[in-house]
Amino acid sequence: MAEQFVKRAALALASCTLAMGAHAQSSVTLYGTVDAGVIYSTNQQSTTASGATSGHANWQLGGGNLVPSRWGLTGSEDIGAGTTVNFTLENSFFQQNGALLQSGTLFNRNAWVGVANSRYGTLTLGRQYDPFSDNLGAYVSSNNWATLYGSHFGDVDNLNEAFNFNNSIKYISPNFGGFTIGGLFSLGGVAGDFSQNRGWSLAANYTNGPLSFSAGVLELRNPLQAALGGESGYIGDLGCANADAAYCELQNAQRIRIYGAGGSYAFGKFTVGLTYTHTRLSQSLYFASAAQPQGADISFDIAELNTSWQFSPEWQFGFAYLFNDARPSGESSTRVHQINLGTVYNLSKRTALYAVAIGQKSSGAGLGIDAAGGGTRNLAQIPNLVNSDTDKQLAVMAGIRHNF
Repeated sequence: MAEQFVKRAALALASCTLAMGAHAQSSVTLYGTVDAGVIYSTNQQSTTASGATSGHANWQLGGGNLVPSRWGLTGSEDIGAGTTVNFTLENSFFQQNGALLQSGTLFNRNAWVGVANSRYGTLTLGRQYDPFSDNLGAYVSSNNWATLYGSHFGDVDNLNEAFNFNNSIKYISPNFGGFTIGGLFSLGGVAGDFSQNRGWSLAANYTNGPLSFSAGVLELRNPLQAALGGESGYIGDLGCANADAAYCELQNAQRIRIYGAGGSYAFGKFTVGLTYTHTRLSQSLYFASAAQPQGADISFDIAELNTSWQFSPEWQFGFAYLFNDARPSGESSTRVHQINLGTVYNLSKRTALYAVAIGQKSSGAGLGIDAAGGGTRNLAQIPNLVNSDTDKQLAVMAGIRHNF
């Protein structure tokens, strides 16, 4: 008995020692952001019971403005030879009411696991964001200081990451003198139709001191169903709050393909960023009719100048101009101009106050469908808000962001 007790004690001690050693080489972190602010916007379209529309100003509480409100778990285990096993589970929610951003998905932002090695790169599998959007999105104002309402029209180029990829395999190369490349392939998961819901992305990035530059391409089949929640759970930036809301079927297309390039340069306290993207939606059902039930193609050429001034370690000011040219196949173009102006003041390393003003003007042929009289109208729409009833819209917001 004594001998068996000693053996058991030795085994228990060895197991405890191994567990402690494994624990010392592993970590799991709970993290997140809570962000809320008050938003005033003009000309939001309101639809009456008779179907008539008019524009009204609106006050509302918004969540996840400067940074998406979210919480997550991330972990890493060192398995030796310079290799780690990593995972991230991350969820977005509406701060104003606590609801999930996308119903039916607990971890709607990230749910992936993979391995990383400083010599060979990083390979991850699951639900995740693509390298094109990750890299190019770093240069636009909406991901820095202008809030999600300051993104490109409808975020049709995904630089504000309106969608991520399910069933995806992602690889990021090691850093070669400031140069990295990345790729992602998303399996559609539909039996008998390999192309349905399939997506892929390729991107390259170069960083050297104050200079950074990125370029890449992204493609996704059936974007509404594959990534944007479908008809009942649509999570894109184009609002569908009203019965006759403009633009809400625009991303219901057979395919989306995006090309883009951008970069930034820091001149001391001043940083200047430039981005350009070309987006093509194939067979968008927004343009479907009895004569053309398959819809029509539309392309978007979007450019942004993003400037920021780090007035002090705590205080940042920003100005951005966004230009969008939207052209349905064989039709005249619609031009959307947008100005973002804002400031962020850091109360601490984790807490910041922000104030942002956004103005938008639409001109040209017009993309908004006139439900009452047919034809098209110029209807401004600041992303994530209900579209305007006119060709102009203004939004002003202020709020607080806290990271934990």
